[in-house]
Amino acid sequence: MEKEGEFFGNFEKEPEHNEVEVDFLRHGEPNYSSESNGLTPEGEVQIRDNAEKIIEKIDPSKEKVVLWSSLAKRAQASEGIIKEVLVKKGIEIDRDSKISSIRNFRVKDWDFVRNLFGNEAKEKGISPEILYTQQGRDKDDKLEVQEDVKKRADRTFNFIRYFAENANLEGKKLHIIGVSHSEFVGPIIEDIFGPDMGGENYIKYGEGLNIKFDYNPQTKEMAISAEFRGQKVDNIVFDKEKRKFIVKKHE
Repeated sequence: MEKEGEFFGNFEKEPEHNEVEVDFLRHGEPNYSSESNGLTPEGEVQIRDNAEKIIEKIDPSKEKVVLWSSLAKRAQASEGIIKEVLVKKGIEIDRDSKISSIRNFRVKDWDFVRNLFGNEAKEKGISPEILYTQQGRDKDDKLEVQEDVKKRADRTFNFIRYFAENANLEGKKLHIIGVSHSEFVGPIIEDIFGPDMGGENYIKYGEGLNIKFDYNPQTKEMAISAEFRGQKVDNIVFDKEKRKFIVKKHE
């Protein structure tokens, strides 16, 4: 395990690139019963299948792997499956931690809920509000509007951006695999891939968003790219003042 602060420090020799790759997965389908480990059997399969696809591409000799997870039971169960797959592949975990800022928050923004659950609710013949309430939440979930959750997500990615610019990774790529929730990662997907990826197209259970930060210490330039559902965007900047991703138009 890495000691606190080991990633930061003076470079004896600045690397040509400082890379941070992030895979944020939405947790698997949840089971909210007290006897459950947090996921349904289908949810376990969703996470395992997507984790294996991500981990298959990892080169342990060139990457430091860090796990992040929200505090929610469903996210912790998902992280446990990812750990299992990493161990099976012989990949060492440099650090894992529970991140309060990427946990789930029950949404009071009902327009957001109607947009998110509209299709599924229609299929079941009930309102989106009732469907959301029926799903239940962990007992310690807090009430917070979607706008505030989005701000938390932006702050998290701002930290990752700062990390890419300042960390001493000793020539290796830092690979963060995080488990979060639709309310957290969905709006980031909309920022990068557009509003068509919102609503009924929101990130599904077990799905992942991939973002790469490639910083050149010599030129002080940051190249950011993202991939979701086979679509790739590579003309991205992160606005430090607004703390959000902005996709530049091709000239």
